[in-house]
Amino acid sequence: MNTALSLAILFAGAFLQGLTGFGYSLFSLPLLAFLMPVSSAVPLLCLTSIFLNLSVFLKARKSLDLKRILPLLISGAAAIPAGVWLLQTANESALKIIVGVIVTLSSIIYLSGFRVTVRREKLAMIPVGFLSGLLNGATTFSGPPVILFFANQRVAKHQFRAGLATYFLLLNIIAVPAFIAGGLLTGAGALKTLYLFPAVVLGVLLGIQMADVVSEDRFRFVALIALGILGVFSVISGL
Repeated sequence: MNTALSLAILFAGAFLQGLTGFGYSLFSLPLLAFLMPVSSAVPLLCLTSIFLNLSVFLKARKSLDLKRILPLLISGAAAIPAGVWLLQTANESALKIIVGVIVTLSSIIYLSGFRVTVRREKLAMIPVGFLSGLLNGATTFSGPPVILFFANQRVAKHQFRAGLATYFLLLNIIAVPAFIAGGLLTGAGALKTLYLFPAVVLGVLLGIQMADVVSEDRFRFVALIALGILGVFSVISGL
């Protein structure tokens, strides 16, 4: 039963990732936490996220502006070891509640049309990337700070998806050695993830196909609505 539920959760999360370019871990982790320890679920999601984001990246790579997201990558990578340390030492429930509240409130703010004018975009990306990397190491929730920043900057749909996929792909690759060093990822744990890959593959491919028929305005609306819902899931799982 646990395996069947895990497959269903990962399929739904992968579909959301293929459609919007984000949401896999934020959707999946709160639900997987009912089936396994968070310390086991986080490395599992990190490994499968590498394939997911590679799939989205290959589809949207022509729209990538690597120079634009470079500050995010550098600051995000620098924060991952601190995030892994938090995963090992922090109270899991409190961490998920705090993240969920921030994500849900931020989604509501941006859906209301509120925006902050950011003129020095690259400079602003440094704290955004650092917070994202910290959350990636602790929970794999690297998306919310970057997603909200991209939404605020009105990044076009295909650049949005390409930028997120590239950022998440590289961040998760960097995170794997940190999880191994912290004793959170073992060979046996990595082997178990192979059983879950079919659901991930089917979900992301279906989501990518659906992304081609969604208009840009509707895409942004759906992305922010999804983010708010995922934030609520995070709070519920921490209670």
